[in-house]
Amino acid sequence: MKKILISAIIMLALLAGCNLPGVQSIQPSSPPSSPNDVFTQAAQTVSAQLTQMAQVQITQLASITPAIPTNTFTPVPSNTTVYTPSITPIPCNWAGFIADVTIPDNTPVAIGQTFTKIWRLRNIGTCTWSNAYTVAFMNGDGMGVSTGYSQALTSVPIPPGGTVDISVNLTAPSSNGTYTGNWSIREPGGQTFGTNFIVKIKVFTAVAVTLVPVPGESGTVRSDAGPFPDFTAGESNADITRTCEFFLSYDISGLPSNATILEVKFNLTNYSVTGNPFGLGVLKAYVVNYGATLEISDFVSTDQPGNIADWGSTSALNNIEASPEMKTALQSKIGSGRLQLRLQFPGSNGDAVKDRITFTNPVLLVTYTTP
Repeated sequence: MKKILISAIIMLALLAGCNLPGVQSIQPSSPPSSPNDVFTQAAQTVSAQLTQMAQVQITQLASITPAIPTNTFTPVPSNTTVYTPSITPIPCNWAGFIADVTIPDNTPVAIGQTFTKIWRLRNIGTCTWSNAYTVAFMNGDGMGVSTGYSQALTSVPIPPGGTVDISVNLTAPSSNGTYTGNWSIREPGGQTFGTNFIVKIKVFTAVAVTLVPVPGESGTVRSDAGPFPDFTAGESNADITRTCEFFLSYDISGLPSNATILEVKFNLTNYSVTGNPFGLGVLKAYVVNYGATLEISDFVSTDQPGNIADWGSTSALNNIEASPEMKTALQSKIGSGRLQLRLQFPGSNGDAVKDRITFTNPVLLVTYTTP
């Protein structure tokens, strides 16, 4: 009996010590008067605590809302039309423009000046171009050619994917203004194809001047001596293993600061030859900046890259032609007061023969315009 009482009291103490949610401690209304009353009261207390615990658990279970899965409706896609891209066949004859090799659009050109226009095109068709294909003037300003003019392609054959430079010789009109000519490629059957390509120039009244070497600033320098007042390139008198080169200084201070250089020609036709100067190699011209005083230290003993002009024979010297490189060089020097050049062969050939060439008054023929 005592064991039962002790167990009941321990259980009651444990229950009373637990902080169960919703369970309140139950206090007896009056102290027990006998041991039996103690047992009875303890049993009642345990029963009440158990009942309250059960009610709490039921309440907690009732508060739990079960997750009821919902059905999600996924629509079945309808039939989608599939488009098949159409393939456009590549035509037999077609041309694509790549670049203006010379005379870009709006290039200033002097009245009556002749010039060569060069376009670079690509064969983007499937047929090979032969010399039966022509470049034809279509319309606009002919600049020396009339409607219907055509000329055969050169550098043929041009296969599909190949490129070709097409050149035509034209002449600027005799009045100031902007002029445009349209050209195209014509196949052997007479049909033109591809996009037209154009030549567009701005014609101005031009001013022509002749620039001569400045005395005292120009002359010849040898590897061991100089300067000398002449203009000699090649092997020297004293020792054929020594070479000469000459320097030219041109006064360009008289050119307007806003001048547009249209053309530069180098006139080297007045010369005398000893031995075989072109057996030494190619005569080359370089832009230099040696100042107002020419000295031995300005001599350059080896062949150099970066030349702006060259001549490989006396025939080349006798041909006075426009030099785009010289034009660019002069334009870049406008406002500086001087354009200075050095002309030289690569060196001596060691053949025990004196080989050289001497020039008299090498001049620049310059044509320019101002806005």
